[in-house]
Amino acid sequence: MKFKTALVGSVLVAAVGYVFYEHFLSDEAKSQIEKLAHSVTEGYSRISEVIESINGQLIEDTSSLPNVQATQQQWQNLGY
Repeated sequence: MKFKTALVGSVLVAAVGYVFYEHFLSDEAKSQIEKLAHSVTEGYSRISEVIESINGQLIEDTSSLPNVQATQQQWQNLGY
């Protein structure tokens, strides 16, 4: 029942928004809303690219890192 209510509410809000956009906003306001939507889309794309580039970086050889060398030395000192 909650899903049905949420769906009907969403459709109603979208319909009211569309009617408001088409009949009550000036051409300047419509162009500003379109610019805002474009800016949000462009910003989302940039953030998505940055996140993808961060996640795509892998360090293949970790043996040269100082903390890895120290940990390996500690394990060797313990007899492993």
